[in-house]
Amino acid sequence: MNNKASNLISDRLKSRLQDAMPAKRTEPTEQEVNDLYAERITPETDLPPMQPLFSMFDVPCFYRGELVADCGKAKSGKTFFLSILMSACLTQKALALKRWKTNEDTPDNDADGTGCKPLKVLWLDTEQSQQSTQEILKERIIPLAEQDLAEMAETQTSTTSPPPFYINNQLYAFNLRGLGFKKRSKMVEVALHTIKPDICIIDGVKDLMTDINDAVQATLVMEKLMELAKKRNCCIVCVLHLNKSEQDRNMRGSIGTELTNKAFEVFQCEALDDSGTFKVAHTFSRKQKMKQKLYYRINEQGQPVECTDYHERPRDEYGRWTSTKSDEEKLSETEIRDLFTTAMEGRTQRPYRELMAVAMKKCVVADAQSYYAYFNQAVALGIIRKMEHPENGEAWVELVDNSLPF
Repeated sequence: MNNKASNLISDRLKSRLQDAMPAKRTEPTEQEVNDLYAERITPETDLPPMQPLFSMFDVPCFYRGELVADCGKAKSGKTFFLSILMSACLTQKALALKRWKTNEDTPDNDADGTGCKPLKVLWLDTEQSQQSTQEILKERIIPLAEQDLAEMAETQTSTTSPPPFYINNQLYAFNLRGLGFKKRSKMVEVALHTIKPDICIIDGVKDLMTDINDAVQATLVMEKLMELAKKRNCCIVCVLHLNKSEQDRNMRGSIGTELTNKAFEVFQCEALDDSGTFKVAHTFSRKQKMKQKLYYRINEQGQPVECTDYHERPRDEYGRWTSTKSDEEKLSETEIRDLFTTAMEGRTQRPYRELMAVAMKKCVVADAQSYYAYFNQAVALGIIRKMEHPENGEAWVELVDNSLPF
């Protein structure tokens, strides 16, 4: 190695060592002290009241200046919930989501917020195609808002007619899917500065970074969004997937961890048991958490319709659906025998896991918990027995009346 290269490496090592060494302690400047005390909060600090934009089941939500998380598994209804939210921005309400009355609204507002001014919405779609964004706009958001206006007109008792909305003046939708992450991030800032929305929806927030598990990028993205929400006095809704595992209800990656820590409230969406019904739960709030959940289904026109009398099947600790039957309710001995004879499919012995899969698929066993109860009942009745394969130690099940040796 020549002297020039050696000196270059030596200089780099010296530079890194200097960067790693703690800086000499200095006294803070007067400006730094003033900046610190400018952020001090005392009981006498004059602060404006927090301003929610909506209420759901009479609980205020979606506050100005705050971050809100809308999360869920894939195909769990996250974008449908956003459609409901944006429709309510344009009129007064959509399903259980209602506008929150403020002093700036007309003085003759009733309990439902009739007379609230439409909110300005900024929707930044980073995940779907341009055609999908437009389709949601035309076929979900606008029809749902028009439906509310029609209902208001029918029930209007005063001489004041419900305020119309003008879609192009109130809802600004931008599709940023085809842009690089750096330009997307810049466009978010530009859009908030230009549009000055009351509420901004970023679907999805992970596309503002290159690596969903990069903790540094996640921190920078969240800090920037918090700064923008406070500076623009708007609510920023961040959409993010939950982890894929059924048992894991945490938001994905480092960005999910940061969003969980920084969000003022979290709404979690879920598709229920392939029944065509969706649920929205208010899983976290720094102020007031709503206990009631929103259940809705999609009608023939593709519009969400609230299910006010829906009874959800509970889940066990592993996230699996549990039976709606009571613990005391059991099948008869004949029904149990028929169940396991059918699940054996003409065999006398079958691997334990394979038998369980067939029983749940072909014998209409509701869930794993029900299967375990039926299995234990069948063992107690002497219909089947569980055994261990002598060669590989795998769990097997055999019909007691028709048992054959391995």
